[in-house]
Amino acid sequence: MTIKADVVALARLIRYAEEEAMRLGVSGVVVECLRMAGIELTNTIEGGSSGTPEGSAETPKAARMN
Repeated sequence: MTIKADVVALARLIRYAEEEAMRLGVSGVVVECLRMAGIELTNTIEGGSSGTPEGSAETPKAARMN
């Protein structure tokens, strides 16, 4: 379970970085990359896997979170 705790902590850190980037007015590209990284980590946490291959059933879920 240590890996899952690490992934959850990383997801929180990325979310914090995204919020700070928006607050500071950082480039929209940076904010978007952070947002997408957060989505991928959320999918990993929910799916209990190490990643989500492209074209899998979880890909539409990420698109709905936009």
